[in-house]
Amino acid sequence: MTAPGYWMYETSGVLRPAVEAYLNDAEMTPLHIATMRAYLRQWINNGPWQGPMIDPLRSRVEEITTRDDIDDWLTWAEVCGIDPL
Repeated sequence: MTAPGYWMYETSGVLRPAVEAYLNDAEMTPLHIATMRAYLRQWINNGPWQGPMIDPLRSRVEEITTRDDIDDWLTWAEVCGIDPL
């Protein structure tokens, strides 16, 4: 298994504005949050990740509904050595 696609190479034009809003602390619309959740879901589900926190990360990605949820998820992912941004 290889690393999933990185957001900077995504070509639909939907993901980049969501990630940039997140990274720039700009307002995130419900579409931005849903897009980030989908991106993080494909990242955690399609990567070569191993360890005891991977299954909880896979479950928790489905619970992302706010910027704070994204922050929390990314914090746990970074602890596991996963940095999708």
